[in-house]
Amino acid sequence: MGKRLVEKSSIVESSISIHKIELNEEGDYIAISGDNAETYDKFVAGYGRIMDEADAVAGRIKQIEKQYEGKKDMQSVRDKVTEISKVNVEFSNLAVQTIDNMFGEGTVRKYFSDVYDEIPDFLPDAGCITDFFEKITPIMEKTFGRKFKKDELAREQRMGKYQPQDHKKSGNRRKGSKK
Repeated sequence: MGKRLVEKSSIVESSISIHKIELNEEGDYIAISGDNAETYDKFVAGYGRIMDEADAVAGRIKQIEKQYEGKKDMQSVRDKVTEISKVNVEFSNLAVQTIDNMFGEGTVRKYFSDVYDEIPDFLPDAGCITDFFEKITPIMEKTFGRKFKKDELAREQRMGKYQPQDHKKSGNRRKGSKK
């Protein structure tokens, strides 16, 4: 889990900023842009969905543990472990699908490519998903911060062209109003 993400920014023949985020040692990357109207919403919604599901998983696991509380026979232990495993597998499948929807198909496979090379049917667990978000979140925050600052500066420059007196109307006073 000692993976690192490398952010590479470049301007591609326009004023639109594209950030290439390297996901593995082979140089596979995802490309994002703060100028894409959906990037921020997709990230926030996807991250929120995964966090909400993680909270729900914890509750379902507690219910399963309570259901099997005090049962020590082999069948009960096996059933408990199987039920908990199903909950965890469902979470992992949802998380992988959500991440791929956020950043593009195959993002998770690229990030964990070294593992997939050895175990083709690998399914990252909650710890792996957490590792991914711990690496990608600061990069996303930086991207959105740049975007928000850029938008604010552009807004200020546009508004700086207009003076308050440009918006006054002359001769349109209502009857009875004082000067």
